[in-house]
Amino acid sequence: MECEIKQQIEKLRQKLWEANKAYFNEDKEIVPESVRDQLKKDLIDLETKYPEFCDPNSPTQKVGVPLSGKLPKIKHKSRRYSLADAFNAEDLVEFDTRVKRFLNTDEVEYSCELKLDGLNITCWYEKGILTKAITRGDGVEGEDVTHTIRTCENLPLKLKDPMDLEISGEVFIAKKDFEALQKKHPEENYANPRNLAAGSVRQLDPRVAAKRNLRIFFYELGEMKVPIPPVSSGGLSGASHNEELEDIVIQNQKEFFQFCDAQGLPHEQEFKIFQDIKSVIKFCDQFSSKKREKIFYEVDGIVIKVHDFTLRKRMGYTAKAAKYAIAYKFPAEERYTKLLDIHYQVGRTGAITPVAILKPVELAGSTVSRATLHNPSEIIEKEIMLGDQVIVRKAGDIIPEILAPIKDLRDGKEQKIIFPQHCPECGSDLDFSETVVRCRNKDCAGKHRQGLFYFADILDIDGLGKKTIEALIALELVHTPVDFWKLTPFDLATLPGFKQKKIFNLLKSLEVRKMLYLWEIFAGLGIRLVGRENAKIFSQYFRDKYGEISLKKFIEIWQTGDMASSVESFVNIDGIGRRVAESFADFLHDRRTIKLFNDFVNLGISLKWDEIKKGGKFEGKKFLITGSFEQFSREELKKMITDEGGKMISAVSKNLNILIVGKKPGSKLKKAEAIDGISLWDEKKLITQLGLDVGEKKGQGQLF
Repeated sequence: MECEIKQQIEKLRQKLWEANKAYFNEDKEIVPESVRDQLKKDLIDLETKYPEFCDPNSPTQKVGVPLSGKLPKIKHKSRRYSLADAFNAEDLVEFDTRVKRFLNTDEVEYSCELKLDGLNITCWYEKGILTKAITRGDGVEGEDVTHTIRTCENLPLKLKDPMDLEISGEVFIAKKDFEALQKKHPEENYANPRNLAAGSVRQLDPRVAAKRNLRIFFYELGEMKVPIPPVSSGGLSGASHNEELEDIVIQNQKEFFQFCDAQGLPHEQEFKIFQDIKSVIKFCDQFSSKKREKIFYEVDGIVIKVHDFTLRKRMGYTAKAAKYAIAYKFPAEERYTKLLDIHYQVGRTGAITPVAILKPVELAGSTVSRATLHNPSEIIEKEIMLGDQVIVRKAGDIIPEILAPIKDLRDGKEQKIIFPQHCPECGSDLDFSETVVRCRNKDCAGKHRQGLFYFADILDIDGLGKKTIEALIALELVHTPVDFWKLTPFDLATLPGFKQKKIFNLLKSLEVRKMLYLWEIFAGLGIRLVGRENAKIFSQYFRDKYGEISLKKFIEIWQTGDMASSVESFVNIDGIGRRVAESFADFLHDRRTIKLFNDFVNLGISLKWDEIKKGGKFEGKKFLITGSFEQFSREELKKMITDEGGKMISAVSKNLNILIVGKKPGSKLKKAEAIDGISLWDEKKLITQLGLDVGEKKGQGQLF
């Protein structure tokens, strides 16, 4: 047992040293910063629990890592320290308890400021002139980067008063500047603003750094001496270089920032003072991901400090960190945890999706125990094994996914993942001819169940959720979507939790939903490759051909063979490719489809049609959307476009007029750039074209 613990500690130390070396010396991320924090925390926990394995050379006992030797070394005037981390309210309460116990008091005033995700730098001013800029290094020595720090656009090279000053802060690149550099130099593939800022600071040629728009915010005061003014002098500005220097007293963080303002030294503005830890915790909780997105620079947490400098001096430091301060880290969007098992889920179109079963881990504010692996190719490409420690993130802040295994933490007990050859639901042979593996059986129970879930999602009726549908399937009360409208009060009374009021509400809602859009039927029936957007395109196609006909008339045209429903007819529709056209044609020509539509008619299901708006700002224009957006969801953007007469299509083609591009755009952007005549709009331009104020939702007032 002791041998295994020791090996685990050594593996964590080695991986953390490698991550630190890449992060601090090479400006690279071999693992996400949140994972590096997690490695450090796990190592600290083990070293605390097993003190017999403690080592003074452990990365938990050091500040930074040894210098790379590329730049000259300079010894700091006063030792540089790092900050201990807090990841939740409990950690902050423990910090508050330690502070009060040390100071022997019941009340402590705290200051809070946003934690920039940049590179720590200490600047020296002599007689008010910038003379040196030094990286933190190992806390004792740092690298001389004066030549690049001088290019920071907001850094004063001369203070208002001729003082000697040691002051520390963070160098960073604003988000908009980082995005502009990414667009200008796509071949460079910059990882993130922090890495680009750090790499720019360590450039040997300051002209390179000057093009990166580096900025700096100061937050910590070191040594400071000011000239003793003559009796006749009205201030510091008349002092000569031969005058003696004396210490100046600054009593707290607020006075420090006031001093910075007086000298023209930039600092972070989101500064707050609180009288108790409860208020601090509330402040930390308020900084949701949306609020952080509005800040023009990257932040990864909030730094909490004892406000009074005299109390800070009393508390002092550990070997590594300040005792009077702690860094609250925002909920991680990437963490690592153990892969326990793989389950295989059958989708409504028969797609078999491997789902990773994980040791529960806190991720972006929620507990995650499952993640998608998409397909067998991804498992092979990422070389994932059962029992691996894997890095997990929330894709688009919603769906957890596995990024990669941490191979260095393997212990030899991991097992190869074997993808099944038969459907886990019905036992039929699987189709491996495409990237996505599918069940061949059209009558697969798993496909039907997922199809019912999806149709119910289209209906959007309270009380008709997955648990209710699973119970109805178990009692053999529903087999197709038609059966939802056949349910009786007696049927529903047999379900757990269904009493008179809930039964009445569900049946009433189903009655109201007897009027459906044609696209809702197409989308809800699980046609392969036909999601909501393609369903709307096909619906509009039939409307253009036959007008706003009834569902019964639609079936009559269909059954008489007069309907333009061939693959070639569908291929000529804007935004519809051949594979989608073939899939939709197969659906229409399936005898079970006609039976299902006749069942809908016999139950009294009828069609309704969207009102066509004429003369909108986007009439005649075809749109497509890629990426994610800050102020509006994709569905909101689509509605805003169609409300103004614009038409949404599902794929890039020469018929596309405008591509709306958000953050992390997909392959659609590259395809659109290769076709002349397609305009690229960002969210702001779309809002401007609509005549809305940025930051305001149409008809809904302020967004935030």
